[in-house]
Amino acid sequence: MEVSARRAFALLKSLAFERLSGSDAEKCAAETLLAEAQGCGVDAHIEEFSVPCGRVGSARLVVTAPYQKEYAVTGYERSLSTPEGGLDADFYYAEDLLPAHLLHVKGKIVMINGRLRRADYEKLQKAGAAAILTFSGTTLDRPSETDCDIRKLRETMTEPFGFAVALNMRAADAAEIVRRGAARMHIEIDSECVEGTSRNVCAVIPGTQYPDEIISFGAHYDSVHFSTGVYDNMSGSVINMELLRYFVTHRPARTMKFNWFGSEEQGLLGSKAWTAAHAEELSKHVLMINVDVAAATLGHNIAPVLATQEAVGYVDALMCELGVPCKVKLDIYSSDCVPFADHGVPAINLCRFGASGADYIHDRRDNLKSGYIDEKALDITLQQALYLAKRVANAAVFPIKREIADEIRDKVDTYLFRKESKDKK
Repeated sequence: MEVSARRAFALLKSLAFERLSGSDAEKCAAETLLAEAQGCGVDAHIEEFSVPCGRVGSARLVVTAPYQKEYAVTGYERSLSTPEGGLDADFYYAEDLLPAHLLHVKGKIVMINGRLRRADYEKLQKAGAAAILTFSGTTLDRPSETDCDIRKLRETMTEPFGFAVALNMRAADAAEIVRRGAARMHIEIDSECVEGTSRNVCAVIPGTQYPDEIISFGAHYDSVHFSTGVYDNMSGSVINMELLRYFVTHRPARTMKFNWFGSEEQGLLGSKAWTAAHAEELSKHVLMINVDVAAATLGHNIAPVLATQEAVGYVDALMCELGVPCKVKLDIYSSDCVPFADHGVPAINLCRFGASGADYIHDRRDNLKSGYIDEKALDITLQQALYLAKRVANAAVFPIKREIADEIRDKVDTYLFRKESKDKK
């Protein structure tokens, strides 16, 4: 059987629905992928793992001085709940959380710019903020056409620095409360932490000549709130499935393991769970190929490599040989490749980023109706992945050293919060 972008795109269409970590919809998608893999005639199964989840019953924010107005907000999943009757406190806009800002946050409802990152969370917790307020979108967004993001306090924040009350609002509303000089607020949030179940879908094709040398293929299939995730990353998931179909009938010299990871959007939880569960066999893994975002009609191809400069040269030469323009570079990529590189397995990411103005990710516009992805563009990444996989799978001597450059190890350690980032210093 040969690969087919049309068949892959048809599978993508059938899975074009919101697939949140730990949800019934994510389970449904996992079962669909499992059935597809088993239909190819391979050994495939599901591996379950626990994920920290949260439920927010209600969230409310009212400016009480010097004017009174209620604004729409969403509560962070795994946020603390406010006391019965809510929380009343002064408001402070801390912008970039510089030392001059931190002098004024104690006991206040503090709003910051941008996303709530771990370093900012640490600062706010240590400075004694009463609650945290973020905003999303742009000041030009229309409420009827956009959503107020639902965000989460990840365990990488709460485990070292404790839980906090946290809410999110629209950028236009955030601008209004600053412009009108909001000084005091009343907030309410009813939230609880729960444990959910997510799933990795796993399949294997034994190698015909070098069965103890394993090549892993990965793609995540979960999405975020409001998003059908056809671009991020059902596109990569269906490419992964086409590679499986191909190598079932064109048996590889090396063993291939195919994984569709759940809960990537919550901090690479699926690939972290998989590498932890399969730690003893990782010494046999010679390469991991990950596909995360593809099919953008207007876009460009990149291939971050978590290995060595020699591996970059090899991948770059193959892309030139194939005749597909692709920017290959030694760098990390925020996806399921990271846990593999962390365990010493070289990893290659294949991605097609959408061009500016034609790239919708992590919101309601990542859907088929937006019309910014298509099967011809998906075929670009599919052909890249197939060409690379065929060459490495059947090479007489494996062409990529099982080695991770020091600069990549440093970036992985920083990404996984094992060392302080240079930006924080």
